[in-house]
Amino acid sequence: MTENEAPRELTDTAAATGSIVYLLISLGIFGWLLFDTWIEAHHLPHLLGYKSDLLQDPLFHLVANTVIGGAIGGIVNGIRSALTYYSAFNRQYFWKYIAAPWMGSALALIGFALLRSTIAIFGGDAANGAVADTPQNLANFAIGALAGYGSKDVFVWLDEQVNKLFKVEKPAPDVTGKSPSAAAEKMHKENVALGNMDTVPAKTAQEEGKVIDQDPKAGAMIGSGESMNIVVADSNGKKPAANRKKPPKKSS
Repeated sequence: MTENEAPRELTDTAAATGSIVYLLISLGIFGWLLFDTWIEAHHLPHLLGYKSDLLQDPLFHLVANTVIGGAIGGIVNGIRSALTYYSAFNRQYFWKYIAAPWMGSALALIGFALLRSTIAIFGGDAANGAVADTPQNLANFAIGALAGYGSKDVFVWLDEQVNKLFKVEKPAPDVTGKSPSAAAEKMHKENVALGNMDTVPAKTAQEEGKVIDQDPKAGAMIGSGESMNIVVADSNGKKPAANRKKPPKKSS
């Protein structure tokens, strides 16, 4: 490990710990909101100045349960992901964990709107019924939680489709002579993913721990979001096994 990589490791660990703490606090907050809505206390809406009669609308309870369920689903998935990748966490993904509750809520709300629209089209008035009963509220919470739990994968898929539709090619960045972590950071800024990281014996002391080759070469055209493979000089000077790969830090 180089001198620059040690502080990066500490920063990555701090980002992973911060993500987990943030998600646990968010879980407590949304858990309280769920209970507060269930008993119809509505402390937060009252604090924001909303009138009590507006909060008795059955649609409000359905939407609230859906949004809260989506947030909790996104939080649970975020905690699972952060714990899974804790030892290989990369701080550049910290924002994804911060956004996890809101991505879950957004997807749950989109699903709710689509479902209500479908019911209105094929089954008449979607607002029939004076009171939203307990089974319906539970169903909306469960659907929201499931949607929130899978929100990350859905938004990753959407991001991939957008990248395909609006794919722009540009010259590949030159990362030779840099440490693997510095090379990965530069590629990230250029919206290029790190692919395979192979190692070869270092020929000189200056090469040790540095990128000595890359594919595609610097200046060659590469699509936004595509991956670039690099070769690093091994400071141990040992011949690596065929197709030896060292996966980059990632997070899900």
